[in-house]
Amino acid sequence: MFKSLKIVSLAAAAAAAMLGGLAPPARASYCGGGCNSVAPAPVVATQLSVVTLTPQVETVYRTVYETVYEAEPTTVMETRYRTAYQTENYTVQRPVWETSFVDRKYTVMKPVYQTENRERRYTVQRPVYQTERRERRYTVQRPVYQTVNTERRYTVMKPVVKTQQMERRYAVMKPVYQTENRERRYTVQRPVYQTENRERRYTVQRPVYQTENRERRYTVMKPVTETTMVEQPYTVCRPVTTVRQETVECGYYERQYTTIPGPVVERQVRVPVEECDACGEAPRRGLFGCLKCKKKVTATVAVQCPPRTVSQRVFVSRPVTRDVTETTYVRETMVRQVPVTRCRMVAEERVEPYQVTTCRYVAEERVEPYQVQTCKMVAEERVEPYQVQTCNYVREERVEPYEVRTCEMVAEEKVESVPVTTCSYVSEERVEPYEVQTCQLVAEERVEPYQVTTCSYAAEERVEKVPVRTCRMVSETASRQVPVCVAEQVPVTVNRVVARQVARTVAVQQTTAVPVVVPTCLSCQ
Repeated sequence: MFKSLKIVSLAAAAAAAMLGGLAPPARASYCGGGCNSVAPAPVVATQLSVVTLTPQVETVYRTVYETVYEAEPTTVMETRYRTAYQTENYTVQRPVWETSFVDRKYTVMKPVYQTENRERRYTVQRPVYQTERRERRYTVQRPVYQTVNTERRYTVMKPVVKTQQMERRYAVMKPVYQTENRERRYTVQRPVYQTENRERRYTVQRPVYQTENRERRYTVMKPVTETTMVEQPYTVCRPVTTVRQETVECGYYERQYTTIPGPVVERQVRVPVEECDACGEAPRRGLFGCLKCKKKVTATVAVQCPPRTVSQRVFVSRPVTRDVTETTYVRETMVRQVPVTRCRMVAEERVEPYQVTTCRYVAEERVEPYQVQTCKMVAEERVEPYQVQTCNYVREERVEPYEVRTCEMVAEEKVESVPVTTCSYVSEERVEPYEVQTCQLVAEERVEPYQVTTCSYAAEERVEKVPVRTCRMVSETASRQVPVCVAEQVPVTVNRVVARQVARTVAVQQTTAVPVVVPTCLSCQ
């Protein structure tokens, strides 16, 4: 409030300077912490003028430049690569695999898991909340509205419409229709059909088939199989057992509590202050100064909230060292006798009888009867009656009535009741209830069950079938398509984006501050 009085006093001085001495100079005092009086005690300013800046909106037209992008077609030469294929013959070695199975024994470590239930006790701080109801009193300015009806006289122009009946004479051409019967003679061509039997002779080729027995000699490759013993090296895995030390993490979780101070918040507190201009006494410092002029204002005070306790789970490490037995497999190369079957092809001549059917064509003459239909057109005269309609126009005079409306404006006086509403503010004291919630932490012990799983390894011997594959290479001739890259220049039409500046006028709302003098009463503050 004191800050607003200071602004009002400065605005009053500025208004006095602008008006050029229209009102006598008024002095105001600043009642802050020192409450120093500037004006004499008997002189008190009851009313002053405040200069405020009122925003005024006006429309201003500005020229704005926009960038417009247009597509422009351009022909460029683009290099395109075409893939052509060439045939190439080459020799490949095709592997022929033979698979045999061998028993192999090995040892695996099978894990055995055991689960044990345990309990862990910990203490938590449980918050207990209490709510207390309080009241806060404050004063508001309630607006009171009064409406007064006033009369406003004005003149309007009332239209008076007159209607007048009139006639319009005009002439029309009335059609008169007459129908007349006539005949039209014409000649048509009527068809006359005749049927005649004829013969058509033609020659066809008739097939004659003969069957003959023949022999065909051919050579086949007969496979001959030979078995020989061949040494084959193979690899086996021999188990080797070693013992090593391993560190296992057997830690556990425990709950730790941390106290966090409460945040600092700002609250509004009503503090009594003194105003010494009304009583005219010497100012006294402190809250127990001038008791007659005590006035409560709202001040912002920083208040720290109560601390809170946060619990969190923390892992406690407990490493344990134990011996771990490991079995690794070492590869060894051994030799064994493997029978290998080889196949060679021997040429053998064979005779196959077969039949050959030959066909020859013999000319044969045939006769086919058929009918031929002829058409002859004969002239014939016909008579067709028809009607002809003629139209003659006769002049006829007609009369059409119509209305003519004229409008004349007549002055008329009217009275309008206009409501005028005035507003005044009345001080009113209100009471606002509010709640204050306090928090208190109470220690509480809890039990949390958890499971611990331990793992131990047991040796287990297993047997598996190991496939042993032997490979021999067979030469084959194959052909493949080799890709060759060929470059070509091809004209391509592309769109190039060209930027162009376009100017247009835009309406912009511009706000300017205009000084306005407003009278203010000091006694109402």
